[in-house]
Amino acid sequence: MQKVDTLTFVIVTILMIIGGVFAYSLPIFLEMRTELSQYHFVLRYIIISFFGIAIMIGLSYLNPDKWFERIGWLILIISALLLVIMPFLPPKLAPVINGAKRWINLGIVKLAPVEFFKIGMIFFLAWSFTRKMGNKTLKEELKQILIYFGFLGFFWFFVIAYQSDLGQVIVMLAIFTLMLIVAGGKFQTIGVIATIGMIMFIIAILIKPYRMERIRVWLNRMSEIFFPNSDTHTSIISNGQIQQSLNSIYHGGFFGTGIGNGIFKLGFLSDVHTDFVLAGIAEESGIIGISIILILIGALIYRIFKIAFRSEKKEYQLFAFGIGSLIAIQFIFNALGVTSLIPLKGLTVPFLSYGGSSLLSLCIGIGMVLMVSKKAKL
Repeated sequence: MQKVDTLTFVIVTILMIIGGVFAYSLPIFLEMRTELSQYHFVLRYIIISFFGIAIMIGLSYLNPDKWFERIGWLILIISALLLVIMPFLPPKLAPVINGAKRWINLGIVKLAPVEFFKIGMIFFLAWSFTRKMGNKTLKEELKQILIYFGFLGFFWFFVIAYQSDLGQVIVMLAIFTLMLIVAGGKFQTIGVIATIGMIMFIIAILIKPYRMERIRVWLNRMSEIFFPNSDTHTSIISNGQIQQSLNSIYHGGFFGTGIGNGIFKLGFLSDVHTDFVLAGIAEESGIIGISIILILIGALIYRIFKIAFRSEKKEYQLFAFGIGSLIAIQFIFNALGVTSLIPLKGLTVPFLSYGGSSLLSLCIGIGMVLMVSKKAKL
């Protein structure tokens, strides 16, 4: 076997160090308002990061031919079961926050099963596409895709209905489509998936008024940007989170205000350490800081794709490609959302947003990529 791809590990570790710096700097107002220690978030981020690093190192030492499928099935089965049972757990174990159950309260940590389910789904598709796709007629392929939609759609229903998290399902649908293309799916099949995805999206928007309002806010902002002299009513967005996000990015300028010196984190921009972390980083580190992050994320995705397309087994290839796609899609969606180019999806920024489940699940995914990198001709 080849050596583990240490460069991927180093890039992830650097991103986590940056995430730790801003886990200390950005949530200071929240900590003051809720009378928490100024080290509340950063200590938790550091502890979770150490666990994540240990997981990556531990997985990287394993033989993929022996352990890859065992670990993949374990992640898929446990996360899928948690997704299904979570809506029926008592509020003490699964609290209702903003009308949705997204976390299981384990005392020390809160677990978001959907984050781990994404890794499990990527494994399942890599395992299944390797065996089921290829050399099929369009009719046979469409039948196969409907089976996938029936299986995954069951779990996606729980994510949409009980967690009110359409963004996560959009991410998973995008990953499904990209992995199908790499697996050799026909473009007519991709068109069918796009149609089904659009229908699901429209239905999900219509059944939840707040989603329709979010779309309306976004459309109004686009109208304001591209048609500044129109009669569009923009009062609903004048003091919104997106406006404060844009103000924060603008205030950072080229060099930034300096680590710890941002002002929009002081009650103007909530969720600045989670959904809007890029806006907070842009204010304190400027265009230079964001450019460094873009380079690191780009290098990480490139490295993972390199592992994917140089892997000996197609199953490993598809899995690594899926993990790289997950990181790319979430970063792009969040970046476009905080700059108002698309409606905000409420997705974390890989390795930078504060969130234990997101960080740990990504570390598991990267650990499995490092495991299979030993079978890639790098």
